[in-house]
Amino acid sequence: MKYKIKQAWKSIKIYTSLPHIWVFGIILILSIIACICSVIYMKTNTFLSSIFANIFAGLVTGVVISLISTIKSITLYRTVCLIEWLTSLQKDLLEYIEMYQKMILKNQSDFVDEEVFYNHIYDTLCCGNNINVKISQGRFDYSLPFNSYKYIKDKLEYDAENCSEKNEKLRDKILILDLNNITSNELRELFKDMDKELTCLNHKVLRHITQLEARKRAINVSIM
Repeated sequence: MKYKIKQAWKSIKIYTSLPHIWVFGIILILSIIACICSVIYMKTNTFLSSIFANIFAGLVTGVVISLISTIKSITLYRTVCLIEWLTSLQKDLLEYIEMYQKMILKNQSDFVDEEVFYNHIYDTLCCGNNINVKISQGRFDYSLPFNSYKYIKDKLEYDAENCSEKNEKLRDKILILDLNNITSNELRELFKDMDKELTCLNHKVLRHITQLEARKRAINVSIM
């Protein structure tokens, strides 16, 4: 319950920083004041009451237009934030994929000795697990208008915390890994689950970014 309250407060602080919210709030307050003034002068001064009633009617139209504009602005802001965050996530995924491919190809010119090769294997594990950390910790990032862990889990069907637990088991295996005559197939088998999950996530992220870009264009057109 406490966490949900914090998330709600986080969203309120982010969205109230948008200028459209303030414009909507000001117009709404002015319309309420005009309505109250119209009621107050209804019996004592019908002329003023009529003026305030007309002002109120005009402001109501402004409230409706401002509300629509505010909703569009909030949606656009959230969409842009999602695109930027997912693009950053996809760069991390590409970095992992590159390190994984280099590890599997096992180019001896890149690894001068077993220690360098082992460090690369361990770094590949860390790179993959850092993606899970980024997704999980994003929910505590108060600059984001969404819960990154929940969003990725619900929209892309990827549970970062569950994958992190699996990676802990992989880490234990790597710590006792014997590099003598280890083959590429053995490394593939060792990283099979991590690589499958992150490669699949990479495809989903790319597809989702494309969908969000289409939504962004549609919102921009509707705003214009």
